[in-house]
Amino acid sequence: MQGIKNATVDMYEYLPVPFGLVRYGVAPDHPEVKNCQDKFTEVASSPNFNFIGNIKVGQDVSLKTLANHYDAVLFAYGASKDRKLGIPGEDTLQGIYAARDFVGWYNGLPEFSSLNPRLDESDTAVIIGQGNVAMDIARTLLKGVDTLRHTDMSEQALEALSKSRVKRVHVVGRRGPMQIACTIKEVRELMNLPSVAFEPIDRKLLPPDLSKLPRTAKRMTKLLVEGSDTPVAEAENAWSLDFLLSPVRFIPGNHINPLQLRVIDFQRMQFATAEDKFDPAAKVQRASEEEFTSMSTSLAFRSIGYQSEPLPGMSEHGIGFDEKRGVIINDGYGRLVSPSEDQDKPRIMPGLYCAGWVKRGPTGVIANTMEDSFATAEAIIADWSDKAPFLGGGEGWDSIKTDIVRTGEKTVSWEDWLKIDAAEKSRGQLLGKEREKLTSPQDMLRVLERTSLTESLSYDDTGLHKKLHCAFHVIHAGIYYGPNSLKTNLCLEGKRMMYDLCEKEGIPYWNCKKWILAQNSKQHEQLEKTHQFAKSIGVPIYFISLDQARQREPDVRVNNAVLESPSTGIIDSHTYMSYLESDFQSKGGDLACHTKVDAIEPLSSGALGYNIHTTSASGQSAAITSEKLVNSAGLAAVPLSNSILPPERHMKPYYAKGSYYSYASAHPRPKTLIYPAPTTGAAGLGTHLTMDMTGAIRFGPDVEWVDDPNNLSVNEERLSAALDEIEAYLPSINREKVMLDYAGIRPKLGKGSAVAQGKGDGFSDFYIKKEEGFEGFVNLLGIESPGLTSSLAIAEMTLKASTALLKHIKSESDRKEAAATVKSLVKTDHDSKEYDASEAAPIWLVLTTKKHITDKARLKPGKIPLPYPLNTSPTTTVCLITCDPQRQVKDTIAHPSFPTDLSSRITKVIGISKLKARYQPYESKRQLWNEHAIFLADARVITMLPRILGKIFYKSNKKPVPVSLEPYRQPNGEGKKLMPKAVTEKSKTIAPPPQVAKEIGKALGCALVHLSPSNNVAVRIGLSFFTAQQVANNVEAVVTGLTEKFVPKGWRNVRGVHIKGPNTMALPIWLADELWLDMEDVLEDGEADRMKAMAGKEGQKKKGRELDKEGDEDMERRPKRDGREEVKVERKKKRKLEDADMGKEIKERREKLREQKRADREEIHGKTKAAAVM
Repeated sequence: MQGIKNATVDMYEYLPVPFGLVRYGVAPDHPEVKNCQDKFTEVASSPNFNFIGNIKVGQDVSLKTLANHYDAVLFAYGASKDRKLGIPGEDTLQGIYAARDFVGWYNGLPEFSSLNPRLDESDTAVIIGQGNVAMDIARTLLKGVDTLRHTDMSEQALEALSKSRVKRVHVVGRRGPMQIACTIKEVRELMNLPSVAFEPIDRKLLPPDLSKLPRTAKRMTKLLVEGSDTPVAEAENAWSLDFLLSPVRFIPGNHINPLQLRVIDFQRMQFATAEDKFDPAAKVQRASEEEFTSMSTSLAFRSIGYQSEPLPGMSEHGIGFDEKRGVIINDGYGRLVSPSEDQDKPRIMPGLYCAGWVKRGPTGVIANTMEDSFATAEAIIADWSDKAPFLGGGEGWDSIKTDIVRTGEKTVSWEDWLKIDAAEKSRGQLLGKEREKLTSPQDMLRVLERTSLTESLSYDDTGLHKKLHCAFHVIHAGIYYGPNSLKTNLCLEGKRMMYDLCEKEGIPYWNCKKWILAQNSKQHEQLEKTHQFAKSIGVPIYFISLDQARQREPDVRVNNAVLESPSTGIIDSHTYMSYLESDFQSKGGDLACHTKVDAIEPLSSGALGYNIHTTSASGQSAAITSEKLVNSAGLAAVPLSNSILPPERHMKPYYAKGSYYSYASAHPRPKTLIYPAPTTGAAGLGTHLTMDMTGAIRFGPDVEWVDDPNNLSVNEERLSAALDEIEAYLPSINREKVMLDYAGIRPKLGKGSAVAQGKGDGFSDFYIKKEEGFEGFVNLLGIESPGLTSSLAIAEMTLKASTALLKHIKSESDRKEAAATVKSLVKTDHDSKEYDASEAAPIWLVLTTKKHITDKARLKPGKIPLPYPLNTSPTTTVCLITCDPQRQVKDTIAHPSFPTDLSSRITKVIGISKLKARYQPYESKRQLWNEHAIFLADARVITMLPRILGKIFYKSNKKPVPVSLEPYRQPNGEGKKLMPKAVTEKSKTIAPPPQVAKEIGKALGCALVHLSPSNNVAVRIGLSFFTAQQVANNVEAVVTGLTEKFVPKGWRNVRGVHIKGPNTMALPIWLADELWLDMEDVLEDGEADRMKAMAGKEGQKKKGRELDKEGDEDMERRPKRDGREEVKVERKKKRKLEDADMGKEIKERREKLREQKRADREEIHGKTKAAAVM
């Protein structure tokens, strides 16, 4: 545009956003590299520049169309795929990722937003390639995730990195250190990472005299020789540069997961005999002796370069593309050329140019690409000046966009990009960083669909939610609802709990304060009443002067008085709800969305529970029986209550629809919530001003009484009245920018006043009550404003009511049983040998380890035989889940040689495929769970079941117990056990009936061991009617089985063993002598020394913080090898002496505690048998 007068440039981008490689390829912790965006933005601001985003050239617009409407077309679309190694396993195994995919994923590139790399699978990562991108990946894996949270890395990636287990990274290359492709800056950053060590390289690979090297090579080799600041012995993480290795194959894991990467085989390389190994251009070849080596890992990255692809239609247009080099054929200056008879003088294609990676290949950094682009621009200017032939010309985008719009494609202009940019920065502001990128084109376009951009943004448990109306709600102060009302009491307590929760869990909120305005003396009187009531209940509130109000909010009109509520704020309600949902599910709760409650049937007025009949969105019906029922159905709560309670206790629901109005202008924009003075008898608080976390404002709600709770349309006729109310306190509002937004409905119990003002005002309080005559039934009716603020307090109140009910039910049951003159024949006699385990309380053994159990082999579900089994009742039903085909197992159980007493208990046999297909809906899983008391599963499919059966099973006592249905292995002549021939040919062969019966009987007599990656193991080992001796025998068997098979290092790793009931405290059976010592007994060789060194270092830091500063003058400085200085503390010995007395005292206390524990154990040993049955 500078070199050619009046030139206009249209830039087509396939994404809705600009900046390409700068946005999606530069590492998030390199923001300085992205400064070139400022220059791009400056160019884009020119009236002669058009950005056309969300257009795929070759698909949405053809190359022929472009050639017909422009003088010149420049291709600068970069490299869209990565180069492959071409070795076995590369495309079939899990855990192998392309560098381009991984970098795009953590940078938020929509194409890879669902990549989800499994960084928690391995503690070792292997990166094949030694370029800048490889170094970026290594640094990202090893750098502390907290240091990346302020960058523009996607929240999804930060979450995954926070769970990463990677501690060791190998960066592998085919050549040597003198041929390494990365920059000094990348290596230096890795060397300087805190607590990360660099493993020294073989000095033979470097020249003996570094001083003779060129400056750049000298700096790099010096950096490699000096290594990292952190010694390997003291480092938490480590990395290495592995040279002269070429990958030859990726090897899968064992039969448990045959598609998971486990090992990479490398062939050793050597420098060609005629080459100098210190020459930067030296080539390598396979070692003469065909040497191989391997690296064990479940995580590998391929980083050997990118490659461009031709656009659709290029070949038809005569544009040549070099597939091998991945570039458009050009003359080196950016002019496209086509073959001619004279190969030395290829024919220039008029008006067609290329720049960047598609011109010269994917090499160099951004600065190289910019220089290359400048060269192409100079070629275009020179051709124009020389009047060289160009394309036919035309009106460019102005003549093309009509056809594009007609197809329905949504294009994005530069002004649209600025709106997306603002939305991303608003998202980032909530997270304390520059921006949070939108990771799908749909989300980007959705931002443009709304006039109020940031109103639609809210968080979910994986990052940022896509779109949600009214994502921010007010945290009320509790000043409107009168003394001793539930609304007042619960709002005050809920407000405190909500602010505490937001701080603790990082839920976005803003304590922005609220103003209540009085425009006349009558309204001032109302404010005085509100002020007096707020002070009487301890809520902070005060009047501010009109001058102060005008200084703080100059756009707000106030004629009489301003009452400020400093404890009012706003909360990101969607993030809050997502947190509650996640917390509920993590504690074992099941959520059935899109499920309609058709009817609720009280059983004996609730004494036997409630049958809840439901219908799913797919039309499937189900019934759930619950001991307790909490009606918190919002708009449907009153009709639901009326369906249970007798007619004389029915209530009438009232539906107050409130309309909200968005504001599509940057002015005015107050920073405080603005409410008019409350009006006597009004059902709402007036059309007030609220805002979101970015300061974008909206107005509402008004009150419109409706009969239909589904009537959510915004009434356009009410806009004029709302504008009049708004102008009363915000006179500079642009009425044309206030638009209909959305509506919501509040469930009310009357049409009275929203503010409690005394008798006759019709004020309706919350209705939270344990309903008389219906045991276990709690009603929550009329939960409207301030329902959100009160929600945590309401939950606490409901919990107390439910607990009291359950306690009453149980005590009443015991009372009736004691008073009964006729004993129930159905009730189980605990002294009888025939008992129903489902009616007995379980006894659990809890074993705590010193070190977390993370070995996948040990985490696989297992079982331990019990001397006294839990499942001996002949009436207990069993469901057997098998591998496919299920018919083999059914035939085996139906075989005459299979014991009938066992086959009669197996009421269902289902294969894994049918289980997947038939039991996807929540209701069907619940039904399956209810139909059977015990679930057994073929050991070959046991690891697939958690994903299929979900929390309904795995948060209960009905987790499937593994059972082996494979034929026994037969010993050969060498003593090894081999599978029978039939099994090796068909791996899903089922064992003979006697063996299957034996294995099922064994499984029924075992305790299930289902470990999680933690240091706690809980196993059900008894029932409340077991004798003390039975419990003791089971305890011994389970502890022995756990320490021998499931706990690494056995007893050396055991911290304690307890037993407990469902409502009892844990009773210790065995405790380690020193729970905080002996860690080295659990660690592998070498790891203990490192842990001791770290512990000692940390202890010195703690002691140093407790010492006063009197020793500062004794510190001296000495130079480090890089010229910097560090402080060396010379008073180390003196500090040790000062701490000697403290150490002695600690030692005495520990010895005393040891003696006390020995005495406790002796006492416990004598009481365990009696205590176990309490």
